[in-house]
Amino acid sequence: MRKIFLACLLLCLVPGVSYCAKISIPISEVEREALILRVELNRLGSTGDPFEREAILQKIIDRCKGTEEGEAAYWDLADLYLDGFPEEMRKEAREMLELCLRAYPNTNRTSMVKCKLVDLYDNNDPRRAELVKQLKNDKTLPNILRASLN
Repeated sequence: MRKIFLACLLLCLVPGVSYCAKISIPISEVEREALILRVELNRLGSTGDPFEREAILQKIIDRCKGTEEGEAAYWDLADLYLDGFPEEMRKEAREMLELCLRAYPNTNRTSMVKCKLVDLYDNNDPRRAELVKQLKNDKTLPNILRASLN
């Protein structure tokens, strides 16, 4: 199954092919570049050099604005800062997620980003309190999750 996916992905990336896997899904040059960079990132794997992974994710953020890959790269880079380097980089992870909220303020990922930020801020931080308030009013979150916020 993975080979089929990669084959379809490669068809999307071949110059001159204007439709993803010839199934009439138009793909822009920016989306094409995002996919190329994501394939490069996947080749490194989760145990690859964190500095190389960071550089690729930053390229996706810089070059692929307005795409799903661009948005996902913020999340992935925050995760890398938390788990991919020898020492956790909480401040950098917070900064990435805050940038994600500014760049993509109203997407399906917004609530998830805010929840992760709540975990990354200290309990007495005013920004954490602001995020908790926003999340408690977020009707897209399950009631049990909203009730657990404090």
